[in-house]
Amino acid sequence: MNLRVAYLVSAVAGLMALGACSDQIHLGSDPNYYWFADHEAGNLSQWDEGGTNAGGRILSSDGAQLTLVNSPTHSGRFAVSSAIYAATRTSYARLYRSGVLPNDAYFRVWMYIRQRYTIGLYWNVFEFQGRTDPADPMTYRYLWSLDLEQASNGEMSWYVFDDQRQYKYLPSVTTVAPIGRWFLVEAFMHQAMDNSGQVTFWIDGALLVDVTGVPTVLSTWLSWNVGGSASNITEPLAEVFLDDAAITRTGPE
Repeated sequence: MNLRVAYLVSAVAGLMALGACSDQIHLGSDPNYYWFADHEAGNLSQWDEGGTNAGGRILSSDGAQLTLVNSPTHSGRFAVSSAIYAATRTSYARLYRSGVLPNDAYFRVWMYIRQRYTIGLYWNVFEFQGRTDPADPMTYRYLWSLDLEQASNGEMSWYVFDDQRQYKYLPSVTTVAPIGRWFLVEAFMHQAMDNSGQVTFWIDGALLVDVTGVPTVLSTWLSWNVGGSASNITEPLAEVFLDDAAITRTGPE
């Protein structure tokens, strides 16, 4: 996972210091949503909603592609393709929300993967990042990553990586990424700098990994990223589609 350093350097250069934000925006009368993006405006503007302190939309490396598409979509007319070229270098194409995000919230996004890829190290598609100093982008750190790796049978299987403690959490039962259909990725985060923290991940409503009793953040600043990031995937371009992203008060039933 140390090969992510190249991504970290580029990410820091691309981010501006963000102040506090509530991440509560206009969502009609639904009280369960802090924020939502369905991309039906035909652009990525929803990722910026809530003011200049709410997020920065796009983070991508040279050769990576982050684009709106008409197919496949989970709902409506548009989804987003995150396509990376990681055969010879670290590559990433991410959408993100960052700043002072809700202290207890569920983060969710629908994903679609067309084919199986040959993953040399990892393929990260969903990640939390933080700062030791909320006002200083140069104190940027990785926190929690939802990654795919190559299983012994060639399938792509899930795991969660705790970057601060360099610890890999495997689900109790090997769980592979669905191919050729939309699936729901969800995470609950209780932000804590002491041992009261919790982070939990689900795939299609089924529990993947639940971590409790640890610090989950480094300060009040948090970034939630979705889209691909990897340093060694044989096939160019490795593509994951994204749609109907949300930050909510309620999670899987």
